Amino acid sequence: MAKIQFGVCEFGFPYWGPMAIQMAHEAGYTGMQLADGGGSQYAYPLNNKWVQDRYLENAAKYDITLQSIHLYTLVRQGFIRSSLKTADGQEGMESIRKGIIAASEMKIPTVMIEGMRMYGAAQHRHVYEMYKYAVEVADAYGVQIAMETDITMEEHFKFLDQFDGKLKLCFDTHNPVMYGTGFPPDMIRALGKDRIDHFHMKESQPDAEGFVTKETAPIVLLGEGGTYFKESVQAIKDIGYEGWIISETFYTRPNLNQNGDDYISAARKDVETLQAAFADYQ
Repeated sequence: MAKIQFGVCEFGFPYWGPMAIQMAHEAGYTGMQLADGGGSQYAYPLNNKWVQDRYLENAAKYDITLQSIHLYTLVRQGFIRSSLKTADGQEGMESIRKGIIAASEMKIPTVMIEGMRMYGAAQHRHVYEMYKYAVEVADAYGVQIAMETDITMEEHFKFLDQFDGKLKLCFDTHNPVMYGTGFPPDMIRALGKDRIDHFHMKESQPDAEGFVTKETAPIVLLGEGGTYFKESVQAIKDIGYEGWIISETFYTRPNLNQNGDDYISAARKDVETLQAAFADYQ
């Protein structure tokens, strides 16, 4: 098996479910990070056996590995930053529990939970308690919890090392640039392969003033942005990482669907870029 495998986020495509798996396959990806199908807003679709079976059938049909589940809806709800004493905090914990159970039932090894925007000591504590709960439940079900975050390198060490290796990273090479928290290649080398479960990769173009922000920086294909794609690839090789690189490019963006491109052809270009970038490492 190759040292590095390439997958894609389900929400990078316009339709979730079996069609997204087919689109990933046609683009050339071999893995997918599922979203949560709407999570608590839609009565936890991934915990429905019929839904699970349709995913598993299409994954087998198109030879796509279901690499992880991203609690996508929970991120948008923001409940991970809510006190466990509140209704929102309780719903956040239930979303985590349901996601872990779905992963266990579908034989998906990892559940990814974003721990972003921990503004102040209270929210930091809530996020810590959520991850503590997630790690405990996941340990019972044989599932790995991965964290994506926007904190500094020093804060990474402080937060992760409280969990004795049971909490790992989904390291997004774009986040440190957008949030101004560090230089991604240096962070990758400092954190090392043992703290990283998998990588997210996406790219943005800096704005007219040279900044990458959510408001001004358009998502572009890998290798076409200003978020140190090539340098991050080299750092991944330097630490001896083996595992999944997950594209988080949003192939639905209008700027990626022009000049003859569509969702699949744009995604195929990212696959070709990743294959070329890691060709000397496989």
